[in-house]
Amino acid sequence: MKILFLCNKLPHAEVAGGHRIIYQRIRYLAESGHNIGLLTFVTNETEEQKTSLHPLVKEIQTLPHPKRNIFVRAFHDYLAVSRPAVFWKSYSKAMEKTIGEMVEKGNYDVVIAEFSEMGQYVHRNPYLPAVHKIISCHRCVAASYEKYSMLGEVRWRLYLKSLPQLRGLEKYEFKMYRSADRILVLTPQDRFTMQYYAPDLSISIASSGVDIAYLQEHPPVPKEPIILMTGYLGDPANEDSVEWFHRHIWPKLNKQHPEIKFYIVGADPSPRIQRMVAKERRIVITGKVKDLRPYRNRAQVMVSPVRLGSGLRTKVLEAMASGLPVVSTSLGVAGIEAQTGVNCLIADTPELFTRSIEWLLTDRSLRVLIARNARALIEKKHGLNSGLPRIEKIIKSVVKG
Repeated sequence: MKILFLCNKLPHAEVAGGHRIIYQRIRYLAESGHNIGLLTFVTNETEEQKTSLHPLVKEIQTLPHPKRNIFVRAFHDYLAVSRPAVFWKSYSKAMEKTIGEMVEKGNYDVVIAEFSEMGQYVHRNPYLPAVHKIISCHRCVAASYEKYSMLGEVRWRLYLKSLPQLRGLEKYEFKMYRSADRILVLTPQDRFTMQYYAPDLSISIASSGVDIAYLQEHPPVPKEPIILMTGYLGDPANEDSVEWFHRHIWPKLNKQHPEIKFYIVGADPSPRIQRMVAKERRIVITGKVKDLRPYRNRAQVMVSPVRLGSGLRTKVLEAMASGLPVVSTSLGVAGIEAQTGVNCLIADTPELFTRSIEWLLTDRSLRVLIARNARALIEKKHGLNSGLPRIEKIIKSVVKG
């Protein structure tokens, strides 16, 4: 098959999160003999990262990510409804035309739009010839914004932004999904959410896995009293996680365990987060790092205090595969066969979250047990090739009609 991937960020071996999932899909399908094309926005990726994809893709085209005037962006964030702001932010006329040209010249069998925001380019695109269309929904945007508006602690600016977005967001998003041949989601919970809004959608679950051998390459080092949180910090869901942890969990841990350090590892921390922890001697914000493995190796506990968003948290899978015990909210381990007290600790209140971290910090045998069971779960259920053959079958079924 000839498959064209459409992305909002260059997927490559060093990238984290959802774009790592896309890279794994491209690599698997290319190594299975399919002809892969890639059309993607780029920002600050290096030439080395771009060329690393050449052995996998037959054709690659890149466009700069759209940049918006701050006043125009504010208008779309709070007032415009013709194209919801979360989609308008990624809209580019050049992208719209280029995908049409690539499909026409390359004679592709199917286009896969990765992330809902890129689905707009296969929906009502006047330049796009007839082609099979799949939208890979890493999160339901309408559900995310509805949660922003309902969660009391979400800061007022995000709350005010979510209310006007909701006016036309659900209608636009699900009309877009209905124009595709198939919708992909990462977890059964995501499918349930989507079908709550639109029971008629054709949805398939295409889970992801992690490269266990790669994650375990680094030799073990002595553990340090470090609590680790990772993720792209420009994402409102991750920013909320940091704020919630800092407000409700960190003060007690900081007081009871003066030796503990809290590492926040991820790209694009907002000025708000940086100001919030500026006077904290034992909180370290690293910014973007090339390799997360040394940080996981040193840490004693990984935390995933996620309250917003959806999808499968690759960072949790990677921590478990690395033998790092995880404390998470229920949402943070969605799509994983997580059992609290067996392969992780699950806590949805500040009190239980704090106690769960303290149990792991003070009980070495519990840390070892949780880590061993978590690694066994990932090896059994979430290895690199656990879900990839399924996505190949889904694509074939769409192309065959």
